[in-house]
Amino acid sequence: MRIAGLLEGEQLRNRIFGYMCINILLTVTLLALFAFYAIGSRAEEQVKTGLKNERVTIVTQTGDVIFDNYAKAEEMDNHLNRSEVIDAINTGRGESKRFSETMSQTTYYYAMKLEDGNILRLSYTADHISSEVQKFIPQLIFAALASLVVAFLAAASLTKKIIKPINNIDLTAPEIDTYDELSPFVREINRQKQLVGEYVASLEKRANTMNDITGNMKEGLILTGPGGEIIFANQSAVKIFRVNEMPGKNILEVSRDVELLHNMKICLSGKNAEMVFTIRGKTYNIFFNPVYENEILNGAVVLFLDITEKFYSEKQRKEFSANVSHELKTPLTTIYGLTEMLINGIAKKEDTKDFAQKISAQTKRLISIVDDIIKLSEFDEDSVKAEKSVFNLKNLAQTVIENLKSKAAGKNVTLNLTGESFEITANEHMIDEMLFNLIDNGINYNTDGGSVNVDLKQGKDFCEIRVSDTGIGIAEEHLSRVFERFYRADKSRSKKTGGTGLGLSIVKHAAEYHKGRVEISSREKEGTTVVCYIAA
Repeated sequence: MRIAGLLEGEQLRNRIFGYMCINILLTVTLLALFAFYAIGSRAEEQVKTGLKNERVTIVTQTGDVIFDNYAKAEEMDNHLNRSEVIDAINTGRGESKRFSETMSQTTYYYAMKLEDGNILRLSYTADHISSEVQKFIPQLIFAALASLVVAFLAAASLTKKIIKPINNIDLTAPEIDTYDELSPFVREINRQKQLVGEYVASLEKRANTMNDITGNMKEGLILTGPGGEIIFANQSAVKIFRVNEMPGKNILEVSRDVELLHNMKICLSGKNAEMVFTIRGKTYNIFFNPVYENEILNGAVVLFLDITEKFYSEKQRKEFSANVSHELKTPLTTIYGLTEMLINGIAKKEDTKDFAQKISAQTKRLISIVDDIIKLSEFDEDSVKAEKSVFNLKNLAQTVIENLKSKAAGKNVTLNLTGESFEITANEHMIDEMLFNLIDNGINYNTDGGSVNVDLKQGKDFCEIRVSDTGIGIAEEHLSRVFERFYRADKSRSKKTGGTGLGLSIVKHAAEYHKGRVEISSREKEGTTVVCYIAA
């Protein structure tokens, strides 16, 4: 049989099973022998009947077989040459394994010397061992499965018990109580946690610093990837383009300006670029700078500098220079022409006085322009003396009106002063210039039989100077520009009245110098109202 073959090939296992069988048979046989010696042949028959698988043989010291439950004792050979019998005679016990011709099977023998000197030999065949083993296979399988279940449950319980303290470890606690075996591991975790915490804190601090810096920058800042995708944009950049959630979008989605996209392309090719960009009334100087990482182009930095004020100041300077040249050239040309005529005797004697009056008028105009230019230059350079005094505003207004009454009468214009009488602390000369220019304009651009009304009002934070006329008015498209230098809504009328185009600019600067502002409203042929707010 297969099991018998396995048993024969495994000596250690054969010995174990042999010893187990022998011990079992020994107990049974001893009981049987007790019964045999006590009862006789009847007991012998019972022993033979009871021991079906086990073979019991009793051998004398001379080797003769006197009992065997499988064969007739008198027909059996002398056993004195059997190794297990020899060992039993000499040492008291012996064992062996060999092929039995009687049983025609491999048999395991165990011999023991009895007190009467005879040798008790027990034998068990391989088939019997296999059959006994097969009997125990279901029990062994059940025992194995039961052992597995018990082992699984025990392992699960033990694992849970071992893992529970590990799962309950609070890595945020300053001190961690756990197994001694885990202490080095926990200490290393704490060390790494501290290092990671310090590194994260450093990164957060750096990120917060960068956010604070870029967030408070007036300049717009955009960082892009190598493909033009926006990685970062500060609030100033968002305000410039008015596009929410700029990060993640491509620069193409933010602006379609051809020049901007062209310069962006140049930057992403690895070259610096610069341009002036105007959007929604604001002008920016844009700098495009490529970003390299390990000599590989990794993106671009785009910086927007607001140069609106500088740009328009430069534009105004250019316009101012052109306007000054034009305004000065006209009276100078007239003066030069008339002077040349007088010098060369071309003018008649009776025309000399008229020429002299014209020269005087053009000279006054020239002086007026120069004076106004000097005043504006002082405002621009903040060189106006900050001399403030306390004076009565209504009294000052009354003085200005008195000085302009003759001019108003010549144009058939009525001057009126209303409002409260109160004192303010301001630069009296500048307020005088403001009132003079406003009332003078009201006279110059009025209609025959018209009026100019000056109304004064004292407020909590500001005092109000309101000058209204019933003149020709100003077209709506000119209102936003009337405070520009040398700007005239009606150039032909301005030249006739001797206006320089600087009066309202001086009014605006005077109001701003006193932390105030100027508002104007007008309709053509219905008159104009200018309101100046001066900090009280």
